[in-house]
Amino acid sequence: MRRFLYRLFRRKVALVSVIVLIMLYGGMFFAEFISPYEHTTVFEEHAYHPPNVRLYSERLGFRPQVQKTILVDQINYRYLRLADVHVPIKLFVRGPEYKLWDLIPMNVHLFGTTEPYQAGETWEDGGQTYPVYLFGADNLGRDLFSRVLYGSRISLTIGFLGIAISLTLAIIFGGLAGYYGGVTDWIIMRVAELFILVPGLYMILFLRSILSRDLNSGQAFIIITVILSLVGWPGSARLIRGLVHSIKREDFITAAQLQGVPPLVIIFKQIIPQMSSILIVSIALGIPGFILGETVLSYLGLGIVDPAVSWGSLLNREVTSLTNLSNFPWFLYPGLFLLITTLAFNFLGDLLRDVFDPYYREKSG
Repeated sequence: MRRFLYRLFRRKVALVSVIVLIMLYGGMFFAEFISPYEHTTVFEEHAYHPPNVRLYSERLGFRPQVQKTILVDQINYRYLRLADVHVPIKLFVRGPEYKLWDLIPMNVHLFGTTEPYQAGETWEDGGQTYPVYLFGADNLGRDLFSRVLYGSRISLTIGFLGIAISLTLAIIFGGLAGYYGGVTDWIIMRVAELFILVPGLYMILFLRSILSRDLNSGQAFIIITVILSLVGWPGSARLIRGLVHSIKREDFITAAQLQGVPPLVIIFKQIIPQMSSILIVSIALGIPGFILGETVLSYLGLGIVDPAVSWGSLLNREVTSLTNLSNFPWFLYPGLFLLITTLAFNFLGDLLRDVFDPYYREKSG
């Protein structure tokens, strides 16, 4: 850990990546509190509304604020900003009730406004406060920032859950193939090569297409995770098989065999811990692949469906044409979050590889 922290603070890119990942997963855990609205909250008169947060106005000075607008073109959804008509953004504002982690009833949001959206209405009367569009709004007037936060729950969770299932399968099958060898090794490796032979994307699309499309979001989440895990385990299994094959020749493994220790105990308690550094790096570098896999499936309409939301489903619903994208460029924010997350995990994986690689440690002194 000391070596990891030493190299982390020396490598600024990796340090920034760790901070970014902490912020992303913090936003995922506290999505209800951080987001000003539910991901399904609709402001009917604000379809395709651009971001409206400002940091300065003559009336309010330097402070976060919302500039009011009016819709002047209902065909192309063009909004006119009203000069010096601003609403202050406040911290820890009360709003509609929600349950944090589906357990704790709360009605406080990190930020928002207190001015009514409709004249004479307040949130206490079931009304809405004037919206804060940090990332703009979608075609139904739903806050994109809130939807990105809620969508991170599926996109980020599927990365960890997918790599956990995939790595477990790789450890089991790769460990058995490397330890027993012979027929066991041949059968497991041929099955792994069958999965590797077919390009991953084609295999994912094939497995998903043969399943029913009439699935709710929970079922789709589980199926996507299982499919991505089935496609992802063979490569790691081949690596683990080679490592186990070399480690089992060590003297401490021979001693355990002579003492009559069961093979599975030897594999999981004595061989696998010797590969912990490799597994840690594999986890860090493998998570972005699962996130991208879910994004591809959801973007193609084979993944998460309404009312649930993920970064891939956001791209699928909003980025429908180049004209749509050029008119409403804020629809690319989910893709930006996806890019940032992928880069952050890759930079972190590079750091972990350098920390745990014996050759690198020896070379760097």
